[in-house]
Amino acid sequence: MDNLNKTQAPVAIFVYNRLDNTRQTIEALKNNYLAQKTDIFIFSDAPKTAKNKKAVDAVRQYIKTITGFKSVNIIERKENFYIERNIIEGVTEIVNRYGKIIVLEDDGVSAKNFLTFMNNALDFYEDKEKVMHIATFTFIKMPAGYNKVFFWRYSENTGGGWGTWKNRWDKFKWFQNEAEGLDALSIEQRGKMELDGAFNCLSSLKLNPIPWDICWYVAITRNNGLAVNSPKPLIKNNGLFNGTHFSAINKILGKHQFEVELSDEEEIIFEDNIVENTEAVRLLKEFYSKIGKRKRDRVLHYFVKILVALRITKLLKRILA
Repeated sequence: MDNLNKTQAPVAIFVYNRLDNTRQTIEALKNNYLAQKTDIFIFSDAPKTAKNKKAVDAVRQYIKTITGFKSVNIIERKENFYIERNIIEGVTEIVNRYGKIIVLEDDGVSAKNFLTFMNNALDFYEDKEKVMHIATFTFIKMPAGYNKVFFWRYSENTGGGWGTWKNRWDKFKWFQNEAEGLDALSIEQRGKMELDGAFNCLSSLKLNPIPWDICWYVAITRNNGLAVNSPKPLIKNNGLFNGTHFSAINKILGKHQFEVELSDEEEIIFEDNIVENTEAVRLLKEFYSKIGKRKRDRVLHYFVKILVALRITKLLKRILA
């Protein structure tokens, strides 16, 4: 896939205290075809407590050694922002300055053509404002031989490998409570977001702080936007077992429903007929409807509830670390 764009988009990378994950993410990005033409901005969050300081310091020491890009710019937070504020403020700062952005978290391992695809998509859909989000974490399996991008409303679980433009991000709002988020949507829009009951994503609005990604999904839905997706995964998540959404059970089983294999597909066709792909949505609903429905999954879920009740999940994490 040739690089067709005029200027490379900057990459914002959000890191905290996971040195191994961060190193893998940077090394993979450095192997991208466009790495040496790309400016990267690394937003390093400050430790939440004293016990996090050593791990945060190790990450900060490492990122100061990074080379292989057009420029490496490091922003060290002076206080703990937590992931939501760090990402929201970092994305806003960079996209306001450059007009477009590519976003990675510290667990987003990219294929060699990730930057090429992202930059081409940012250029191709720049003036097609219905496209609000570019995603590369394609965890559903499209038909064999399928090599065109596809569209759907969904923007959750995009693995930290996504992009957008300033005039789309301007529509983002970080909700402060559940009512505020729900009031932004019609009943019909709520049903679409939750894939007609297959995906209970709006329950995330009960969390404090509310995750940035559900707020972005709301923004896309309420503005009748769509996400454009690579036909196969160009990003994979290497933090499924040790991040914010870490599951001790997943580590015991050695598997996770969002595990994918990176694609080396070079010829990806961009589609300018911007309509939601009904087959992709069907596969998405099928994917989520199966999660937790198998007897084994229900047993494991019950086991996790017992661990939580006994307050030993933190101990289990330390044992498995």
